[in-house]
Amino acid sequence: MTSSAKIAAMFAYSVKKGVAHRFERRLGWRRHVSRWLGRGVVLFLALMPGASELARAVDASRLLSQYGHTAWRLQDGQLPAPAFPMAQTADGYVWIGTQAGVVRYDGARFVPLDTLTKSRLVNPFVIALLGARDGSLWIGTPGGLSRWKDGKLTDYAGIEGTVSALAEDERGKIWLLAANQHLKPLCEVSGNGVSCHGKEDGLDVTDACCDRMVTDGRGTFWMGSDISLVRWREHTPSKSFPIDAKIKAGTPGMLVLAREPGNEIWAGLPITGSGLGLQRLEGDQWRSFRVPDMEGSSIAVQALFRDREGALWIGTIDHGIYRIVSGRVEHFGSKDGLTSDGIYSFFEDGEGNMWVTTSAGIDQFRDFKAWSYTTREGLAVDEVDAVLADREGRVWAGTANSLDVLDHGQFHSLRAGKELPGTQVTSLFEDKAGRLWVGLDESLWIYADGKFSAVLDRGDKPLRGMVFALAQDARGALWATLRGHPSRLVRIVGDKVVDEFATPKYLSVRSLASDRAGAVWLGLQNGDLARPNGERISTQLNTPIIDLAITGDGLVLGATSKGLVAFKNGAPRVLSVKDGLPCDSVNGVIDDEDGALWLFTGCGLVKLALADVENAVRDPAHGVEAGVLDMLDGVRPGRAPFQKKIARAPDGTLWFANGVDLQALDPRKGLAGGRALPVHIESLTADRKAYGLTGELALPALTRDIQLDYTAIGLAVPQHVRFRYRLDGHDEDWVDAGQRRQAFYTDLPPGAYGFHVAADSGDNTWKETATLNFTVRPAFYQTNGFMFLVVAAAALVLWLLFALRVTHVKAQLRTIFEERHAERERIARELHDTLLQAVQGLMLRFQFAMERIPPSEPARELMEKALDHADEVIIEGRDRVANLRAMEQGTHLESALRQMGEAMAHDGRVVFRLTVEGLPRPLHPAVGDEVLQIARESMANAFRHAQPGRIDVSVAYERKRLTLSVVDDGAGFDVDAVAKEESAGHWGLKGMHERAASLRARLTLSSRPGAGTAVELSVPASIAFRRPKSGWRRFMAVLRMMFASRGSKVRAWDHEDA
Repeated sequence: MTSSAKIAAMFAYSVKKGVAHRFERRLGWRRHVSRWLGRGVVLFLALMPGASELARAVDASRLLSQYGHTAWRLQDGQLPAPAFPMAQTADGYVWIGTQAGVVRYDGARFVPLDTLTKSRLVNPFVIALLGARDGSLWIGTPGGLSRWKDGKLTDYAGIEGTVSALAEDERGKIWLLAANQHLKPLCEVSGNGVSCHGKEDGLDVTDACCDRMVTDGRGTFWMGSDISLVRWREHTPSKSFPIDAKIKAGTPGMLVLAREPGNEIWAGLPITGSGLGLQRLEGDQWRSFRVPDMEGSSIAVQALFRDREGALWIGTIDHGIYRIVSGRVEHFGSKDGLTSDGIYSFFEDGEGNMWVTTSAGIDQFRDFKAWSYTTREGLAVDEVDAVLADREGRVWAGTANSLDVLDHGQFHSLRAGKELPGTQVTSLFEDKAGRLWVGLDESLWIYADGKFSAVLDRGDKPLRGMVFALAQDARGALWATLRGHPSRLVRIVGDKVVDEFATPKYLSVRSLASDRAGAVWLGLQNGDLARPNGERISTQLNTPIIDLAITGDGLVLGATSKGLVAFKNGAPRVLSVKDGLPCDSVNGVIDDEDGALWLFTGCGLVKLALADVENAVRDPAHGVEAGVLDMLDGVRPGRAPFQKKIARAPDGTLWFANGVDLQALDPRKGLAGGRALPVHIESLTADRKAYGLTGELALPALTRDIQLDYTAIGLAVPQHVRFRYRLDGHDEDWVDAGQRRQAFYTDLPPGAYGFHVAADSGDNTWKETATLNFTVRPAFYQTNGFMFLVVAAAALVLWLLFALRVTHVKAQLRTIFEERHAERERIARELHDTLLQAVQGLMLRFQFAMERIPPSEPARELMEKALDHADEVIIEGRDRVANLRAMEQGTHLESALRQMGEAMAHDGRVVFRLTVEGLPRPLHPAVGDEVLQIARESMANAFRHAQPGRIDVSVAYERKRLTLSVVDDGAGFDVDAVAKEESAGHWGLKGMHERAASLRARLTLSSRPGAGTAVELSVPASIAFRRPKSGWRRFMAVLRMMFASRGSKVRAWDHEDA
C-alpha cells in the first residue's frame, strides 16, 4: 500500500505511538486529505434511499463466521485504487468511492464512472457518497460536490473545500459537511448551489469542526469534531459534548459516529487509552464501553455502523472488525479471511448484505439459507456423523470423539474419555419416554438424567455390534440394526434384547424407520424394502438404502446412491435424474410440516412437493420438479455414515449431518421467493459504435452487428442470476441466456424492434423485465418506394415479355393466315388454269361434235343438254375460284360485303343495308378472307332459311378490334337446341366458329324462335389490321423473327416488312 491511504493509515497508527509530529512535517499538501482517511473515511447513510421500506439485514443471531464471505482484493485488479465510501442508488447499483474515482457494481462487473460519461470529477479522490431517494448519486471529493443522475454528471458551485459527509433528510433535502466554509461546515443543497449554516443559525463551532455527521432525518444533526460532539437542530442553538480524554491527549483525530434509534450516540476515536477508543453518550456524559469480552478503550476505532438488526459494527485501524449484538462481542480479522485489518467504512445494501472497505480491498458478508456449525461455533470436532433434535428443542450431534448438544445457542460437549463411555457416536434416537439412545463404537447406550447405561443382550452382557440405525414400534420396543459378523437385527424391550435376527438366515438391514402407527420398516443392504413380518418389496437396485423415512400419510421413502425409492400401496418407484432430480446420490430424506420433502444429496439440498412424489408413484410417466440449494446457499453436501442424517426440530428447523459439520435450515425460508431483481439494459452498440439509450433510438441503414448489454442487480449470489431475452420483430419466443449478460444480433432487416430482458434469482419466477425500443433505418433499396419501383419494373418486364409473346403469337398467326391465303390463291390458279381450261376445251370439242349431228337426231338433243350442264359446271367452278379469291389485295371489306349482299338480294324480296363505323383500315388479306367467309355464311343462312324482311350488316373499325355484325328479322331458331344436334345439316355454324377460333376472335350467336338472329364477330385489331412499320415496330419485327426462327414455319422478311 503506497498511496496517501498508506500515509493516512500510518499517520493514524502512529498517533498512539506519540510520533505524529514527525509525519506532520512530511505530509505537506497531502495532510488535509489524509486527515479524513487516517481518522476514518466512513460512509454515512443515516437515511439510505428506501431504508424505511427495506427490512432485510444479515441475521444478527448468527456469528460472523457463519455468514457467506466474499472478498475482492486490490491485487485482483477489479478495483482501480483503495475503496472508501460506498452507496446504493434507487436502481439497485452499488457505487464505490476510490482514490481514482467512482466505480459501479452490479453483482458481476465493476464499471468505472469515467466509462459512462465524458465528464470528469474535479478531483477523483472520493471521500463521501450518498444514494438519494430520487435515484441520484451524490459525490463528495476534495474538489467539492457532484451529482450523477440520468447519465449526467453535474458539479455544484459555492463549495470551497472538501465534502466529507453527506445525508438526506425525510423531505429529500441533501445535507453535507464541507471544510473551509468560514465556520459554516453544515450546508444544504439549494437549487444548483448550496447554502451553509453557521453561528447566525445557532451552529457555533470551532475551526476544527467537522468531519463526521449523523442525523435523525427530522432536522437534528450530530457532528464530530477533533475533541467533541456537536448537536444542532435547525433554528436552535447548538450544544457541544467534549471528550475530556481527547482534549488531554492532545493528538489529532476526528470522531466517527453512529446513532441508536433513541438518539444515543456512539463515538469512536482512532487512539486508545482511558476515555478513548469506543465511547457512548448517555445523557450528557461519555461512557466507555465495557463487556467481559471487550474493553472499548483498548481499540482504535476508524469506522462505526449500526445495521438494521441493531448490531453495531466497529472498524479498527489495525485489528479488523468487532460486532456488538445484545451485549455479545465478536471479532473478525485478516486471519479469518478479511482482506485487511485496517477498516475504512461499512455499508448495508438493499438486500441486507454488509460491505466493508479495507486498506486492501472490499469484503461482503451475506446470509446463507443453510447455516453451518463447526469448531469455530463451538463444536468439539469437525466431524458430525449423526444428528438428533429432541422434544425440548435441543440438537444432538454425534462426532468422532464426542456427543455435542446445542442448547439455547450454546454448545456443550460430552467428550470421549470423560463424560462419554466411548469414542465414535454411530447413531442417535429419542424414544417415546424421552430417553436418548446412543450408539457408541460397538455398543448401545441409554442416556437419561445425565447418566449412560448399557443395553444388554439376551445373556445379560453389554450388547456388542456397531449400531447403524434405531426405530421404535407401536408397543414401545426398540429395533436396532448392528453391523458385524454376522450382521443382526435385534428387538429391545426396556434395556435388554429379546429377539435377534442374524444373517444369512435373515436379510442384512442398513436403515430403520417406523410410521405413525408404529409399524417398522427396514431398508435392506440390497436396496429392497421389508417389514419384520417377512413382507418384502423388491426394487432391483442392488445398492443399500442408507436412510429411511415415512411420511404422515404412509409414503415410504428410501435414500440410495441411485436415487430416491418411493413406495405406497403398490409397486415402488425409483426417482432419479431422468425423473427430475438434480443428481442420483441421495444421502438422507425427511418431510417438513408444510407438505414438502427434503433430500440431502450429493449436489445439495433438494426440495420436492410431497404431492408431486405421490403422483409420480401412481403414474410412472410423471416426473418431479425440484428446487435446489447448493454451496452458494450455504449447503455443504456430504455423507454421514450413520443415522440419523437429517432431523426435524419442534420449531420446524431441519438439521443435517454431512460427515464434517452440522447444518441447519428453516424450510419456511429455504426456497422462499426472493425479491424482484432490478433489471437494466445498459448499452447498445451497433457496428462498434455506442448509442445513448435516451430518446428515440434509431440505428443507421445497413447496420450489421448489434450488441445489447444488460444486467440484473443481484448482489448476494450473482451466480444464481439467470437471464432470458426476446427481440420483438425477430424472436418468436424467449431466448435462454443463462448467466450471459449480452445479446447479439446480426443483419437485422429495417423496422421497429422491442428488446425485452427478464431475470431470475434462482427460484424460476422471472419477476422483472426491462425494455428497449429501437429502429433500424432502411437503405434506399429497402424503402417502400424502392420496393414499389422494383414491383413496377418487374411488372413492366412481365408486360414486355407478355407483349413480346403476344407479338410472337400474332406473327405465327399471320404466317399461318398468309400461308393459307397463298394456298387458296394457288388452288384458285390451278383450278382456273388447268381444270376450268380443260373443261372449256372439252366443251368446245363437244360443241364441234354436236354441230355435226343433224338436228333431227335424238343424240343431238342429248348432247345439247350435256353442254348446258357443262356450262353450269363452268359457272360453278368460276364461282369457287372467285370464293377462293374473295378479297384481292386493295379490296375493302365493305365493298365486298356490299357486292355480296346486293347479289343475294337481287330479287327485291329482302331489304339489305350495310353500315360502316369508324375510319376504314386495310385488313390483312388472310384475315379479310376469313371475315368475309364468316359474313358470307351468316348472310347466306339468313337469305336461305330465315325468310327475313330485312338484313342489316355493320362493320365497325375500332382502335382495339374489328367488329362485324349480321342481324336479320327472320324466323329465328333455338340456339341451344341447334348446338346439341349432331346432324350434318349445320356444318356452316361449326365452320364459322372454327374460322373465328383461327383468328383468335370472339363469335357470338343470339337467336330465339320468332325474334330473328344476330351474329357478331370481334377480331383483335393486332390481328385484323395491317399497319405500316415504325422504327420501334421494325425492332419488334426483328425480335419476332428471332423467336419465329425457332419454329418450323416462318414468314420471310423482305423489303415490304422494312
